[in-house]
Amino acid sequence: MKHFAGVEIQINTDLRQRCAWCGEMLIDYDLSRVAVPEGQDPRPSTWPVGSIVEVDGCLSYVVDHDDGSPLPADTCGEK
Repeated sequence: MKHFAGVEIQINTDLRQRCAWCGEMLIDYDLSRVAVPEGQDPRPSTWPVGSIVEVDGCLSYVVDHDDGSPLPADTCGEK
């Protein structure tokens, strides 16, 4: 299923990013459990806001959408 990346939100050590349309969880981190080398930014990367993200089990990636159709097939926004 494809989703539309919303704004990431961090409250204390919780970092989450949901689909802007349906609310599906795309990213969910407890930053207190993320190990990084000293001096490195401890925040993991997030999806660019507004990008279309394909989620297939544990695999997720940004989908290019330039075929001229309003929505790519299999998006949460299809009705």
